[in-house]
Amino acid sequence: MKRLLLISAFATLGACNSSQSDYESEMAPKLEVAMIEQADTLHSAAQQKTSPAQTEPDNPASFSYMAYRYNYGFSLPAKNVASTAKSHADICLNAGPDKCQVLSSNTHSNGADYVTARLQIRGEPSWLETFKADMQSSIKDAKGELVNSSVNAEDLTRQILDTDARLKAKKTLRSRLEQHLETRDAKLNDLLAIERELARVQGEIESATTTLAVLKKRVSMSVIDVNYQSKAVAVSRSSISPIKRALKDFIGDISHGLASVIRFFAAILPWMIFVIIPLLWLLRWFWRRRKASPKARKPKAST
Repeated sequence: MKRLLLISAFATLGACNSSQSDYESEMAPKLEVAMIEQADTLHSAAQQKTSPAQTEPDNPASFSYMAYRYNYGFSLPAKNVASTAKSHADICLNAGPDKCQVLSSNTHSNGADYVTARLQIRGEPSWLETFKADMQSSIKDAKGELVNSSVNAEDLTRQILDTDARLKAKKTLRSRLEQHLETRDAKLNDLLAIERELARVQGEIESATTTLAVLKKRVSMSVIDVNYQSKAVAVSRSSISPIKRALKDFIGDISHGLASVIRFFAAILPWMIFVIIPLLWLLRWFWRRRKASPKARKPKAST
């Protein structure tokens, strides 16, 4: 009976629309609304027929999907930073992708006394408890210490429940559309519209399935950020390295200084011979001549 009513509705819509494009633009949303309403009606009827003992309580507040992120900061001798970070990454890799996944790993060195490293992994919660214990033990063996730690939690309950509800509704709609495609006495235009709607719904189902899988992955595996930094020392090799470099460069600096003096005299010598010395001699000659001329013009005293 319901199938006949739906086919009648398709025929009415086909008669009211004069063009194929107008029919397609109105057919898709109305068809989806009709399918969802029909699914809701069937679901309500099924709930009424189910006994209270068999009905599962639908209370979203009873669900809790939390994604945890842990942060740890360690301080240890500079020579042990890179090796310790690598050992922690190896523990994750050896556990396998089902237990742990390395998201990023890097090491930075600014001299022998300043080394930093960062490791980001994603692991299964029960395995992470063992990893944390092993990590603390290796840090202690490397003569390091914990300097900071924190944990953050993101509630993904609403996103997961909403995505799951939409996914179930789309799957129900897909089943109804597939059933109506099997109707042999339906019009060609109706069948084409159902096929297009079925393709659109299938795409939304695949997208929602991927989104739901990613969200559940964040819940099932927590993220750990580990930062390593070298300990500060009172007198480090880098603090006296300028003196060492100065002593090593002492002879070289003297050589460069002498070379600069030689280049200076080599550049100024032609000017001294051909310009400066002759000019000074002329100035001296002119000055002596001028100084002697008043005496030559001075009259002799009468006797």
